[in-house]
Amino acid sequence: MRTLRFFRGVLDRPRRYVLVAAAAAITLAATTSLTTAAWTDNEWVKSSVGVSSPGDCSTNTMFTNQSWARQLQGTVLNTNLDTLAGVHGLTVVNNGTAATPTPLSAVLVPGTTDAYVTKIPVSVLGSSPISVGLGLGLPVGGVGTYTQWARSQKSGQAHGASGLVSDQTGAVDVAGTAQGAATAPKSASISLGNIVPASLAGVTLDVGAVASSATLDGCVMTNGWPMLDPTPTVQRQYGIAGLDLNAAIPAVGTLSTQGASLVGAVPTQLNTFLGTTGLVNQINEGIKGIVNPLLGGLAVGSYSTTASLTADLSGVTAMMTESMTDGVVTINLGAVSGAETVKVNIASLAGGTMGLNGMEPNHAVVLDATMTAAVTSRVTELLESWKKRVVDAFTSALGNAKLAATTVVDLRVPILGTPLAKITVKMGPATLAQFAGGPAPGPDVSVEVLGGGGAVATLLNTLLTTLTNGANAVVKTALTTTDFITKSTEFNNGLITNLGSALQLLITPVITAVGPVLTAVRTLVAINVNVQPDQSWPGTKPVDVTAAAGEYKVSAIRVGLVDSAGLLSLQLGSSSAGPVALAVP
Repeated sequence: MRTLRFFRGVLDRPRRYVLVAAAAAITLAATTSLTTAAWTDNEWVKSSVGVSSPGDCSTNTMFTNQSWARQLQGTVLNTNLDTLAGVHGLTVVNNGTAATPTPLSAVLVPGTTDAYVTKIPVSVLGSSPISVGLGLGLPVGGVGTYTQWARSQKSGQAHGASGLVSDQTGAVDVAGTAQGAATAPKSASISLGNIVPASLAGVTLDVGAVASSATLDGCVMTNGWPMLDPTPTVQRQYGIAGLDLNAAIPAVGTLSTQGASLVGAVPTQLNTFLGTTGLVNQINEGIKGIVNPLLGGLAVGSYSTTASLTADLSGVTAMMTESMTDGVVTINLGAVSGAETVKVNIASLAGGTMGLNGMEPNHAVVLDATMTAAVTSRVTELLESWKKRVVDAFTSALGNAKLAATTVVDLRVPILGTPLAKITVKMGPATLAQFAGGPAPGPDVSVEVLGGGGAVATLLNTLLTTLTNGANAVVKTALTTTDFITKSTEFNNGLITNLGSALQLLITPVITAVGPVLTAVRTLVAINVNVQPDQSWPGTKPVDVTAAAGEYKVSAIRVGLVDSAGLLSLQLGSSSAGPVALAVP
């Protein structure tokens, strides 16, 4: 009778007290919030109604309970991951008396009697089909930091968490900073090309660190005890550090290798430009134009000009393997052969200010036509900007190319041909920019007298002065005549224009190749974040997205083939809380 009177006393209390208690529970539970570094695990609401009473949510033993956590779940290449040892996740069941984990090898969290933790063994990460279809690597912090954490309390509270979470509290650390990471780690690299090679060859989805947390307070009851609240206090959170689409596009590799070949051919083209019918000949003729009018009765036995032209093109060559990005699209020309890719930051492109975090339940990430057009536009802008930088660098390299030319003039006595003097004119070495716009070092003119008298000496002095003052102008005129200089500081013998045109021919196939890749991904692959089976689903819900009655589940991300779930239907970072039920006396 004392027990009956107690229950009647509870039920006879004004309804507002029950509502206030429920509101307090909701308010405190809602203080947990997502950050880029970690989620804080708030303590459960505690009531002061009485010890071991139905309203005491910290000490009563009225409930059976269950929680669950699993980092990796689904089917890959027609292999159900349930068949692989080590990826089954963690389930903790409380029968109202004690909590029991599955697997039994789960480690009890110190200081608790109902919270357990397990890790995914490193051996699993290299096993097939995971290594073939997913390419999972070691998470940040080394071996075994993909944590699965679960707690089930007989007082009606359940908490599951998976991914980069704390071993002690289940608090979520999406960025990995608590594990000592400077940057967010990668959770999985889903090799779509290995799964659908005909349509998605060389395409991967790189999923950043993921985590999820589900908490349920089943102790908050409604009037009409002992009935459970049909809408208990539930909190589900998830985090995704990033999501990138990487596409190995052959045209990118062609741009890199053939662009390098174009630059590599320039020294040979410069030598051709110097050839006997080119710059060397023009310099020779220019010196002849200075000397001949001053010869008087003397004769020239011969004019002979040699020259060298060297350009440092290493900076331009390096640009053929560089990586460029605007923060959303990255084009990697590939310092290593086979690494030439276009990467799209889907989290930034399709998400908000927090990337793909903070989305509504079951949010579909769709690379629609608008996004595809945006990516194509970004690729175009990146490559056009790159081409301009290459041409500018090439122009600068040619402008700083060093030219050295030497002309030897052999003076002789007319008719007899007796040698009188040899004049040597050394121009440079100086850059083409110096020859074009100055100041270039003055020429070195020397005279070796072989015969003759005072008249010859006077003539030689005149020649020496005239050549000293005019030889550099001869080089400038020669450059202009050969169309190497179009303006005072711009150089063009066709090399610059030809390089720009040739690069454009290589760029265009890259631009046109990106759209079909994105379209294929949109057509074949479904991506959803904040997956909650009990909430509405856009379109037809996949058969693998399920939850038991009273189970509140969340997965950070699901990736699956639209029509071939057996080949790929993967959920990463999953956890659940519940169902919670009243224990049978």
